[in-house]
Amino acid sequence: MANTAQTTAESIATQKDALPDRRVTLIGLFGPQDALQGMVRLSSGRIKTVQPGARLPIGRIVAIDPDGLLVERGGTVGRLPILAN
Repeated sequence: MANTAQTTAESIATQKDALPDRRVTLIGLFGPQDALQGMVRLSSGRIKTVQPGARLPIGRIVAIDPDGLLVERGGTVGRLPILAN
């Protein structure tokens, strides 16, 4: 049986203009459940691996869970979910 997340990532990776331009996008998560890391595409197109405490243009990552990144900016915490196709 195919891994759905892997299949989705593979299909997005081969589509022209599949990722939104000029936005920080969470491409995926990896690692053990208690130490998840994120793979983020920055607005410049650069790919960066992040973990809690890392700073992004949209704020500081305070936590990572299976639903995405929790990012704090200006005293407010919001969620950056995994890119869905």
